[in-house]
Order: sequence, then structure tokens, then C-alpha cells
Amino acid sequence: MRKQERHRLITELLSEYDVKKQEDFVEILAQQDVTVTQATISRDIKEMKLIKVPAQNGGYRYSMPRKEPEDVNEKLTDLLKDAVISVDQMEKFINVKTLPGNASACANLLEKQFSKVLFTTMNDDDGVLMIARTEEDADWIRHEILAKSQNK
Repeated sequence: MRKQERHRLITELLSEYDVKKQEDFVEILAQQDVTVTQATISRDIKEMKLIKVPAQNGGYRYSMPRKEPEDVNEKLTDLLKDAVISVDQMEKFINVKTLPGNASACANLLEKQFSKVLFTTMNDDDGVLMIARTEEDADWIRHEILAKSQNK
């Protein structure tokens, strides 16, 4: 079994079983005709960044890591400071020119930050075209982008 498949299976096992020890993983996987060593499970736990949390019946069990909320605003501000060359607007359209290779990440963060007022975004290697729902929204977005990108 390949590592990716094993990781997927381990994720499923965590929701079905109270896995308290690495040996528990080895036994449960063996019951499913998957042969692994404790050392392999140890590496998987590190790679998957599994954590131990209190179990309902006492002791601790393995669990998937808690996802930290992404700070979109901070990431976007940092990226805009470093990567934006120009920002232009025509009616509902906002065009953001970036340094080559930065437009995809920029588009992703802009879409998350302004999702409520955006119709869509499109990007290539060095540019993002944003279409706002209204011209007022586009004007607001442009001002926000300019403020973040010029705050160097």
C-alpha cells in the first residue's frame, strides 16, 4: 500500500476508533489486511502531524491536528506589499498587475478577502482581473488594495 493511501486510511480509522497507541494502528490495519510496522506508523504520525487529545473513556487518543484559522488579511497585505505593480479600475472591473508568478496566490487571497462583493476573478501569471458586483464595490476594493499595497 502506498503512503498516500495509508494516510487516507489512517484518517478514516481516527474517526472510527479510539486509537491510543501506535501499536493500535498496526493491529487495526492488520485486521484490514494492511501490513505495516510500528516504525512506519511512527513516521506517518509525524508526517500527518497527528496530535493526542483526551479520550472519552480516559487517557488520550490520536486525532487529526486542529486547523488554524487562516489570516487572509495579513497574508494578503504582505503579498500585495511585495508583488503589486499597479491597480486600475474601469466600472466593475479591477485589474491588478503583479510581479511574474504572483498572480495566482494574489487572486486566491483577494477572492477570499472580498468574496461578498466579487462576482469572479481571473488570473494569469502576472495579472488578476476582478469583477465586482457593483461599481461602488469595485471602487472600494481598489481603494483597499491600494492601501494595503502602498503600506510598505
